[in-house]
Amino acid sequence: MVYDALLALFAVGSLPKVLWDRWKKKKKRPTFAERLGLSVPDLKGRPVIWIHAVSVGETKAAQPLFRRLKVRYPDSFFLITNGTATGQAEAKRSMPDADAFAFLPLDFSFIMRRWAKKLRPTHFILIESDFWYNQLRFLKKENTRLILASGKLSERSSARFRKFPFFAKKLFGLFDLLCAQNGEYAARFAPFASKIEVTGNLKLDIEPKPVDLTPYAHLPRPAMTIACTHDPEEREILEALKPLKFLTFLAPRHPERIGSVEQILQNLSIPYILWSQVQKRTNENLILIDSMGQLPICYSLSQFAVVAGSFTDKVGGHNLFEPCQYGCPSLFGPHTYTQKEFTAKILEAKAGLQLPLSELASTLQKLLEKPAFLQEMRAAAAQLSTSNRGAADRTCNLI
Repeated sequence: MVYDALLALFAVGSLPKVLWDRWKKKKKRPTFAERLGLSVPDLKGRPVIWIHAVSVGETKAAQPLFRRLKVRYPDSFFLITNGTATGQAEAKRSMPDADAFAFLPLDFSFIMRRWAKKLRPTHFILIESDFWYNQLRFLKKENTRLILASGKLSERSSARFRKFPFFAKKLFGLFDLLCAQNGEYAARFAPFASKIEVTGNLKLDIEPKPVDLTPYAHLPRPAMTIACTHDPEEREILEALKPLKFLTFLAPRHPERIGSVEQILQNLSIPYILWSQVQKRTNENLILIDSMGQLPICYSLSQFAVVAGSFTDKVGGHNLFEPCQYGCPSLFGPHTYTQKEFTAKILEAKAGLQLPLSELASTLQKLLEKPAFLQEMRAAAAQLSTSNRGAADRTCNLI
């Protein structure tokens, strides 16, 4: 009762932000009706494996584990749920052979009790994080095996849970298995749970997407990618690099911001063309990525990539490892507190550089002037992308 009441207050308190994001920022979110979970997928009488990945990053991390489970349990019904519209779009794109897709319903007891009873999954696999008490406890009552895969717990979240140890132990004690990305995360789970294994980061097992570069042979080289930008990073990075001396792919983190990024480019007097019009390209030095799923092509065409979300302390970085999967060195800013493991691995392998925004332009120029050094970085990135794998196999074996 108390939990449901607090959840209702949280939902009501979040409503103005949801409406503002939808109206002003054009940000796509699951509708209230979709989050009510009124429609439960038709299981066709098959045993259910339910995988939940809240957004795009977690959904990408789910892919290698999903592939292995699909082979091991070919008769199971695979349900993929997400918490964001972009996460669900990625799930449908990258795991089309799943049996059903849905948004995670709100964690009210009357909703989750109904879903748990109708689905009765053999396994519920949560990717990285997004812990909801009613969901876990009602699934537990249906004898579902609860597994956290590629688990992570930030210092901030850990501190919050330490303030309420009784609830934290009750929540994490529901899991049959917690597979942590590394020892640091495992230590943060340790005060609240005992069934913990360090299995590694599933993102290291993501297979590079096959890329056909033939349609882009007309594009000039060298090229670079600026990926996963947030406000005000577009303006700050482009001002630091202006004038652009080579072809640049600019990919904002959130597609709904394309209109505002176009306005920034116009204010900076930077000629650009949209990715959707790339075949009509004339002399523009900047291509604005206006659709999802294009980063593998951009990284494959680029000499190096600047991964944003790392030049603002509000975000803490994005997937620094993804460019390396395409042999593209990763350059990033000083704020990578959500990407500590990837930061360490990339710097140790010399597959990228961490630097302040003030040094970005001069560093890029030096890389272009030293092709041998750049080639070494590219080789290190390619090597890194094939090492440190095995998290998906270890997790699947434990499941």
